Amino acid sequence: MKKFIVALLLITSLGFAQSKTGTSGSVFLKVSLIPRGSGMGGAYVAVANDASSVFWNPAGLAHVKTKAVFASYTNWVAQTMIPAFNYAMPIPGLGTVGIFASALQSSGFQEVKIYPDGTIEETGKTFAYNAVQAGISYSQFLTDRFATGVNLKMIYEGYGPYSSAKSVALDAGTVFYTGLQSLRVAMSLQNLGPDMQPAGEYDLYLMQGSDIVTEKRTFRAYKLPMTFRIGLAMELIDNPTQRLTVSVEGANANDADEIISVGFEFQYLDMLVLRAGRAFNKSEGGYGAGVGFHTSRFSLDYSFSDFGALPDIHRISVNFSL
Repeated sequence: MKKFIVALLLITSLGFAQSKTGTSGSVFLKVSLIPRGSGMGGAYVAVANDASSVFWNPAGLAHVKTKAVFASYTNWVAQTMIPAFNYAMPIPGLGTVGIFASALQSSGFQEVKIYPDGTIEETGKTFAYNAVQAGISYSQFLTDRFATGVNLKMIYEGYGPYSSAKSVALDAGTVFYTGLQSLRVAMSLQNLGPDMQPAGEYDLYLMQGSDIVTEKRTFRAYKLPMTFRIGLAMELIDNPTQRLTVSVEGANANDADEIISVGFEFQYLDMLVLRAGRAFNKSEGGYGAGVGFHTSRFSLDYSFSDFGALPDIHRISVNFSL
């Protein structure tokens, strides 16, 4: 009897939801990789201004004026690890370019056989799910108040030895300084690209009278989790010893309900940073908090995110200028 891998049902079942929630794949692309943004509850699109910006709003990369490196680690649910990296380099007169990547591995999935009579048999074998995004980024200030940025990236998902899928996608963003004190407006669009099509085939067992017949089927293509963000941010306090930033962001994804986030970032003596925020209308959790320690060339950031009934999420990152 040929094997049927239960985990691949996650692919073929996409699209059956009656609302748009859960109607895309490649959901690893939706995981926040930035402790600074997560610590502010996700209200980050108008705050992003360092090498981490490629993972939220690529226009923020235009603020990077020296070579910089960002690296982060996210301890996701189900013993899933997600490292991320970006190298940013300004080119005088042309803008800032970046090379970025993130990867996910989740192991321990059980392989089973499903027989036509409904019997399920565990084989004792396990496999891992792997996913990667990698690409290049470019951003530039077109005027002294308006910046834009774009990412071009490759996306890969591997379902053990059974199937895999590849695609390409585009991220784009803008930030505009209104001239009203420090108020700025920012937008970003993430994961704009063609559907992912898993390779290979599977066997579908059908009853025809008293006989069991087998049909070869291809896996169903699924959409990327395209997300549009828009937000505002400004400094309520900004002096040589302390700065308080408040930010509001709205996110509209093609596979989830709309989310509104509000966040705060307080920096003291350009060294100690405290963050807090909340995302409203999330299916699980929504609260975030974080702390950072900064010098003129180096920063270390940590964030905690409440994930409701699921385990809390912890992130850490380093960001340094070369």
